[in-house]
Amino acid sequence: MTRLVAGSRKSPLAMAQTRLVIEALRQHFGELQVDIEPISTQGDERLDVALSKVGDKGLFVKELETALLEGRIDFAIHSMKDMPGLTPEGLTLMSTGKRANPFDALVSHNGHRLETLPPGALIGTSSLRRQAFLSAIRPDLRFTVIRGNVQTRLAKVDDGQIDATLLAAAGLQRLGLDTRITQILDTGTLTPACCQGTLAVEFANPALAHYFQALVHGPTEICCKAERAFLLTLEGGCQVPMAAFAQPIDEKGTYRLQGVVCSLDGSRILRHEIDFEEENAHLAGHQVASILLEQGAADIIAHLASRN
Repeated sequence: MTRLVAGSRKSPLAMAQTRLVIEALRQHFGELQVDIEPISTQGDERLDVALSKVGDKGLFVKELETALLEGRIDFAIHSMKDMPGLTPEGLTLMSTGKRANPFDALVSHNGHRLETLPPGALIGTSSLRRQAFLSAIRPDLRFTVIRGNVQTRLAKVDDGQIDATLLAAAGLQRLGLDTRITQILDTGTLTPACCQGTLAVEFANPALAHYFQALVHGPTEICCKAERAFLLTLEGGCQVPMAAFAQPIDEKGTYRLQGVVCSLDGSRILRHEIDFEEENAHLAGHQVASILLEQGAADIIAHLASRN
């Protein structure tokens, strides 16, 4: 029997997602025994500061990647949207499984939808992307930074500290909290973060690749390649209100990628989309990002960087 150790963040959502992947592995490889090693990351510990002030996406993965490189764990499970554009040398990153619901979910006090929230409603979020896009639609909304796990954020809605919060729909569904969703916000309202709804596996030992290759969902992997190329070209971490969403549009292997960069106050939104064939996923992401940079995204990014 082969025995492996999976690294996971300690939050209930991270552990649930790790168990999902382990169960999928066992369905393909019945002889596999996997133990979970919970690991705390800097992003989990520094809850008193907004992500845009603390650092980049690597906040949620650096400790896991160190454990991989030191051989303390065999693989790590992440939310792909938390992953920086560049993977450290010596590690391999792959999507795992089919993408779940990619959209954002509004959870509100008293069941208000985005359009019916009272004037000046207080929204709790640590995401500049969510703040910027909602500001464009509802300039009257106010925002406060909230951090912590899903349950902590929901509690702030329940006890009236905030009027609403935004969470990834996939995370709520994986925790069995679908009934807490007031409204799903599609791309016409709020374009998802790059690779939102997708799980990722990261490992150091090439001999493990065949296990995870068995879990790859082709269209999901292609969408991830396009969206992550967009992310890498813009060098966007948590400090930039940016989004990208790719999806198949026919059965012939054609995909559509939409990329968006927004000013923090929502007054300026730059969008571009292209259709691409699956073999050109990386190129498509680079092209969309490059066009947005030419249209003014570089100025938006520079302005945000100067604030930090």
